[in-house]
Amino acid sequence: MAERPMILVVEDDDAVAMMIQDYLGGHLYRTARAADGREAVDIVHEVRPDLIVMDLMMPRLTGGEAATALRRDPLTEKIPIVAISAVADVTSIAEMLPLDEILPKPFDLDDLIAAIERLLPANVEQSLDSSESATP
Repeated sequence: MAERPMILVVEDDDAVAMMIQDYLGGHLYRTARAADGREAVDIVHEVRPDLIVMDLMMPRLTGGEAATALRRDPLTEKIPIVAISAVADVTSIAEMLPLDEILPKPFDLDDLIAAIERLLPANVEQSLDSSESATP
């Protein structure tokens, strides 16, 4: 059976991170967590995520700074990044940062799943489809 897609959840709020990880786990995704942007940049090569879900407002290194650092690294530059943010004007934020998609907080978890499904590389989506069909 193919390995399920890995999503790196980068969120400093423990309750929000757990909610996202639980929901993604229920949708056949594996997850790992980083508590801030610095930790995300530090562990991304070890975790090797297929996609990153990242809060923008975090201590030590913001989501925007982390996304910029990830885009500068040839090994991580193509990993899709879905940002979540409580910033009122997400449209202008999305235009300024190297993000693939941005969801305003509070967000609907189904909208997060839809964004992930749109952005996952085709080969990863196929492995998820194989996992679903392999389950009785």
